[in-house]
Amino acid sequence: MRQRRPLLAFTLALLLCLSLAACGAKQYPMQITVVNRSTYPIADIRISLTTEEGWGENRLETTLEEGESAGIDLGEYTEEQLSEGFQLQFYGADGEPVNPDYDPSSPTFFESGDFLILAPPDLSVALFLDTAYDSAAYDQKIAELYAADGDGRGDPIHEEGIPVLTCGMPPFTHMQNLRSDSNPDGTYHYTDITEDGQITVENLAEPSALVIDAQDLADYLPACALALSDSLTYDALSVQENETYSETLGYPVYIITYTSGEGEDSRDWTVFATDTGTCTYLYAFCEAPEAAEDMEEIYQSIFAQLHWSDAE
Repeated sequence: MRQRRPLLAFTLALLLCLSLAACGAKQYPMQITVVNRSTYPIADIRISLTTEEGWGENRLETTLEEGESAGIDLGEYTEEQLSEGFQLQFYGADGEPVNPDYDPSSPTFFESGDFLILAPPDLSVALFLDTAYDSAAYDQKIAELYAADGDGRGDPIHEEGIPVLTCGMPPFTHMQNLRSDSNPDGTYHYTDITEDGQITVENLAEPSALVIDAQDLADYLPACALALSDSLTYDALSVQENETYSETLGYPVYIITYTSGEGEDSRDWTVFATDTGTCTYLYAFCEAPEAAEDMEEIYQSIFAQLHWSDAE
């Protein structure tokens, strides 16, 4: 018996090693970061291997607003599993796919540490994969894709070199263009309306009429904002200078809110206004009373992305 024990122990160890080798190959952890650039709140993301039948659980712990990101731990996978790729779908707060034209069964191949950037659904690209993420770089990339796809807006860069106030992309998806004026002097006026007709977006630059040393911006810019409405009645006027936006643009920025009209004709306005001495810039949201509630945070999020797009 003493002579057989070492042989028995060796045999058991060998069997254990062979068993472990047969049970599975090396597994690799997969962690990615999802960035929401879809212009819609993303409430649900499902990611699973293409070889799996179900989608699995929601990978998000909280709703991602426009521009927000979240890290996701996908688990551990073998090389063979990773070679099959993943399938994914992303949904809004209403439980519907944000991009109905996107094919969720198309394989997506991740590497650990990748950034998954969800694109606006009216672009020809549904999502981007990158090893890093820079918001300004993707502002430009998304703007270029809109220009390539043709969004009916025209080229906002003018020969006179007047910069355009832009957030790099339309603020909402599936918008209809109502007005697209690009003038020889570089001024412009764009008007878009959301698909449901509830929110109108005004983006314009007009020659400055500010009389320096005779007018105050806190009086001049609200008058310009009120002129956006055709109504003769106004209510709940609020005028506040925003230091953060002013620092970003290099000029004083005022946020002006008011209600125009009465009854069924009433509209709520939220206006981003500034003046460079050459041009007066207004970027405004006008919503009907029955529009979705709690839009203030969304408006401010878009205002925070506004920057100068200079002519080259």
